[in-house]
Amino acid sequence: MLLGIFLCKEIKCQSIYFSSIKDSIVDLGSVANNDQDFSTFSDLKEILKDVELVMLGEQSHGEATAYETKIKLIKYLNQEMGFDLLIFESGFYDCHKAWEMIVAGEDVRDAMGNSIFSLWSTIYELKPLANYIENARTSEHPLKLLGFDNQITGKYSKYLIPDLSEYLKKTNPAILETSEWEHFAESVNLLAKFRYKEFKKRPIQNDTLFVQKLILELNKVDSNMDTDFWIQTLESVNTFAATIALKKDFRDKQMAENLIWLKEKYPKSKIICWGATSHFLYNSDKVQMKSKVIQLLGGNYYKKQAMMGEYLKRKYKEKVFTIGFTAYQGEFGLWRKRKLDEAEEGTFEFLLAQSQFNNFLLPLHGLHFDGYKSRPLGNFYMNNPINEVMDAVIFNRDMRKPKLDRNFFLKIYPENKYIKPEIKSEEEDGGRA
Repeated sequence: MLLGIFLCKEIKCQSIYFSSIKDSIVDLGSVANNDQDFSTFSDLKEILKDVELVMLGEQSHGEATAYETKIKLIKYLNQEMGFDLLIFESGFYDCHKAWEMIVAGEDVRDAMGNSIFSLWSTIYELKPLANYIENARTSEHPLKLLGFDNQITGKYSKYLIPDLSEYLKKTNPAILETSEWEHFAESVNLLAKFRYKEFKKRPIQNDTLFVQKLILELNKVDSNMDTDFWIQTLESVNTFAATIALKKDFRDKQMAENLIWLKEKYPKSKIICWGATSHFLYNSDKVQMKSKVIQLLGGNYYKKQAMMGEYLKRKYKEKVFTIGFTAYQGEFGLWRKRKLDEAEEGTFEFLLAQSQFNNFLLPLHGLHFDGYKSRPLGNFYMNNPINEVMDAVIFNRDMRKPKLDRNFFLKIYPENKYIKPEIKSEEEDGGRA
């Protein structure tokens, strides 16, 4: 008896059988080739009926099949459930500018390329999303694009100082004549050009103090959308500068505050977030990676920092629904192909692979997966039960890596010397667009 108890503790006895979870599965059908068959999606309306904020994660920023699945879900949530804001893990200011440019007539894909992290915006798999946003603008279900990251992430950041200058000319023009403003403007322009080495050599404390002073001044102005937007933008720039130059880490907290700001400014909207599962986790202090090296390199971070998902879950509770991703086998990685080995026997992914479906969502509420390793974070196994840190998981049986659209990348980043152009016709490219 005692030996049995000891062995159970050592291997964390598994008690879940596939038969007990199969009826909870929501088949997502095919996700390749811009598939739009939603005939098996109806259960999502009950699962998400009280949800106002869906967080769509991903393992490592290198999973094309996960991207295709997210895009299919975004279309359904937009068309059938009234979700009308798509907020990327990309610059708060950059994506605001992108939507402003889109409204003014800019091509959606160009605007996304100039604002959203290139690891998403310059790959072939995101082209259907850009096309959808473009077509949705004049449909019954428009989908607005914004960002929640405190980082400066795209070429549109070059407009930040000119736009802020125009605002200040109307509210407090004297600030523009100060040496503090001149220094701050130069610092932001260095960040906008991703010249971090030069930026780090500057007395950044001067800029952070100036920004705090400027925010105090703007708080004296009557509250309106423009003023509130610039206060939030300045808060984001300040935390980003501190992260780069002072080795402070306020990113997840600031991203949460940015997303809360957006939700409060658009109270009638329902939101979809696109980003890394790692940022969307709650109870992240429970994460325990199987590999001691991975735990040291990344897992311990979760114990030191609350993820943005934690802040959002505390505030909005059941109105937030976090969805992670995992896969049985395949490959991943944008710049370098990495093999995703078949899931080990006895793991969470091995359990899910017993399904007849290739792509599906499994709600985790009420389920307990003690003893099941899973790999929703970087495709590395974690030991803690997956149901502790997210509300649902999407399973892709076969993962495919994304493909860089080299010509589009060079259109956005012509100064890059390491990416060779790749000229192909649409037929040769497989018609991915």
